[in-house]
Amino acid sequence: MTYPPQDPTKARKSAASRPSPFRHILPIALGLGVGSALYGGYDYWSHQKAQQQALVDAPGDTDMAKPTADECAIARAALTAIHAAGSDKAWRTGAAADEISFASHSKVINPADVTGYSDDEADNLRAKSAADWRGCAGMAAFVGGLGWTPMSGDPDGSVVALGRPGMNKAGDEARTYEAFLAPRADSGGVMLLARGPWVVTLHRGPSGVWQVTSTDDLKRIKS
Repeated sequence: MTYPPQDPTKARKSAASRPSPFRHILPIALGLGVGSALYGGYDYWSHQKAQQQALVDAPGDTDMAKPTADECAIARAALTAIHAAGSDKAWRTGAAADEISFASHSKVINPADVTGYSDDEADNLRAKSAADWRGCAGMAAFVGGLGWTPMSGDPDGSVVALGRPGMNKAGDEARTYEAFLAPRADSGGVMLLARGPWVVTLHRGPSGVWQVTSTDDLKRIKS
């Protein structure tokens, strides 16, 4: 039995039409590379998110005083005014700081050393020790809502610092000490006064809402 001779042209076409066994290698490699990059990005994001959430959920220092409801409302009003004026961005830029937050611990102010407090506000202030603002309900979430970094007992970046407010006897006026602190490279990263300090005056409206009415530069600190 004889077979017709094979057409070499058809043989070449048949070999060329067979899919290469290596045709899937490049897509698989690309897929693995993209998948690894996505997983790595997600892993980094979730780690950062967990760290930030841990700071948000961190309780205040139990060895420090807890601010009153009025003090918390006054602090939120002062921070809102700073953010609304765009001062937070300007201060951060001026200090070449990558981030800004709210200092967890209140500044301890002796009204005898700072001008601007009335007698009854000074009397009210003298009875107050340092407090941890994280003791205010929802303060951590409020600070995050301003676009600031989470509060921390040991901040790395710049912070807005507030003193506990001194209130008048009528309870409708308060003054609080305000300052902006930032780490200085020429001081080994130590947090130093970068802007201020100021005395901020607030009034409580008929609806009970506190609003900033004036911010005065402290031209002189008594020794």
